[in-house]
Amino acid sequence: MQNEDKKLKRYRLIIIFQSVLNILLILLLCFFTFNYFKTDKKLAVKEVELFQTDSAKVELEKVLKETDLELTDYKGRNSQLDQFLREKNDSLQQFADRIETMLRKGKLTREELAKANDELDLLRYYKRKYIGQIDSLNTVIVSLNSENRTLKTDITKQKRKNEDLNMDIARLSNKVAIGAKLSTQNVFVTGVKLRSNGKEKETIRVSQLNQLKVTFALNENYVTEKGNKDIYLKVVGPDGATVYNQLAGSGTFKYQNEESLYSAKKVIEYTQEAQQISIYWDKGSEFVKGLYKAEIYCEGFKIGATEFELK
Repeated sequence: MQNEDKKLKRYRLIIIFQSVLNILLILLLCFFTFNYFKTDKKLAVKEVELFQTDSAKVELEKVLKETDLELTDYKGRNSQLDQFLREKNDSLQQFADRIETMLRKGKLTREELAKANDELDLLRYYKRKYIGQIDSLNTVIVSLNSENRTLKTDITKQKRKNEDLNMDIARLSNKVAIGAKLSTQNVFVTGVKLRSNGKEKETIRVSQLNQLKVTFALNENYVTEKGNKDIYLKVVGPDGATVYNQLAGSGTFKYQNEESLYSAKKVIEYTQEAQQISIYWDKGSEFVKGLYKAEIYCEGFKIGATEFELK
């Protein structure tokens, strides 16, 4: 009887031990199963994050390539536009550098990945904004260039018109000047010997004459203005030099934009009517024999001339 009780007790102990062992095995199995699924989940999350990081890198490269292509289309059109392009491209590159720095880690948390995606969204936004500004600026520049070309064309046309008008004015002024030019006729030169009674006697002998007397008819001219006119007499000797005596009233005058000598000068009151003029030249030194010329000038024009001989 005692032996049976001992066997029964031993059997119960074995059952209890196996039960405890089974429970421990079950607990170990649950523990390892939990750790396995936990580790697998972490790996899955890591794989998702790595995948999303690679996708962000691809998207960044895509945005940068699109931006470069769009900006290249505007380059070289205008120096002002090129400067604006450089500024906006630098601004976009700063965004790209920040995103590239984030993605360079390779392993990002959800928050970091979300921030990188936000930066990518900002990059896309500013890319669209800057491209729109650049396009608007380009449109304005094209319009201004067109207006500038039109303005230059108008200025060139107006300049030509002004040149033509100036030429017409010059021609008209020249015609008026020519029309206002005085003219003479019947120019004569005689040698004068003064008698003791003050009367004049004509002579061509150099040994006898005291003066030269130049007479001519000044023709009527209703184009030129009335008033005082300076008449210049230039006597050119046989040697080709102007007969000149400053003490006797000789001087200089402008002719064809150059200084020219005159022998004598007379101021007349011109009334636009024909009138007879006489100019005297008192000899300052002895005359020489030979052929002389007498030239008459007024207001920049030669208005008469003749030759005479002294013996």
